[in-house]
Amino acid sequence: MSYEIPTLPALIKRTEADFERNAPDALRRADAKVAARALSGAAYELYGFQNWIARQSNPATCDETMLLSWADWRLDDGPKDAVAAVGLASVAGSSGVLVDAGQLYQSKDGRRYVVSEAVKLVAGRANLKLIAEDVGALGNIEGGTLTAVTPVTGVNPDAEIGAEGIVGGAEKESIEALRSRVQAAFKNPSKVGSGADFEEWALEVPGVTRAWALPRWMGPGTFGLAFVRDGDPDIIPTASQVAEVQAYLDIKRPVTAEVYALASEAKALNFRVLLTPDSTALRVAVEQSLRALIDDEGGPGKTLLNTHVRGVIRNTPGVHDYVLPEPAADVVMGPNQVAVAGVFAWT
Repeated sequence: MSYEIPTLPALIKRTEADFERNAPDALRRADAKVAARALSGAAYELYGFQNWIARQSNPATCDETMLLSWADWRLDDGPKDAVAAVGLASVAGSSGVLVDAGQLYQSKDGRRYVVSEAVKLVAGRANLKLIAEDVGALGNIEGGTLTAVTPVTGVNPDAEIGAEGIVGGAEKESIEALRSRVQAAFKNPSKVGSGADFEEWALEVPGVTRAWALPRWMGPGTFGLAFVRDGDPDIIPTASQVAEVQAYLDIKRPVTAEVYALASEAKALNFRVLLTPDSTALRVAVEQSLRALIDDEGGPGKTLLNTHVRGVIRNTPGVHDYVLPEPAADVVMGPNQVAVAGVFAWT
């Protein structure tokens, strides 16, 4: 049975009653009410401090400062810092011209990218390794053209972004995401190479937001590790991001386990919903609820139950009635398929 902390008015009333019962006449005729309030206030503060201590003892309820301490103790790498987007862009010009490290390129909207390694043009072309000047998701750009801030003589000022884009930029890990990882670490304390271990290790890589271990992917003793990056323009990882996760898992995995990092295959789910009443605000609310459901239940090998889709719509505040022509049945994901929101139609 939980203990209920008495309220301040209840403490004051209790202390005043103690004075009336136990204090001598001289004390009762003095400022007993003032004394009762002072003593009760001190006791109430002590109750509050003990309650705060109790909250700090659990990662699920502790404050941010204490959560960071829990993370430093329980997670190998602690909280995930923000990282800058990286990628390639090609330039053309005269062979033999050198583009120095530190050269700046800028997108049409003002975002700037720095050449991280000097490169010499060969046969009139070169691929520049670029890193976003601003850390975080702001630097992610999928394609297009960048322009040199200070053109290099003999090199075309325009640089064409590579097929994979300049991606991988991720914000600093949110407190609630960190809290979830710390809680998961306590629920899964042993690190012997189980599926939960591989998922936890993958989530330690900056930018990885969801991961699924696929046992026996290439036979006994092997795991596939599918993952997505919800903060990127495209949640499906690029080849270089898969290689980054693979390298990290190779460091973490037990010597007896083989793991294969995988770029998940996107399975677009279309929805057609007729709402009663119908409004733009209600459509937005229903769409947000359905997207959250997809994230929760749309992983590899999972089944998105039609009853759950209907339940989400029905439980959205403001929905009185609805018709759901699409999807008409449960949606089953393949072994490496991840559900993503497709088209939302409302008529």
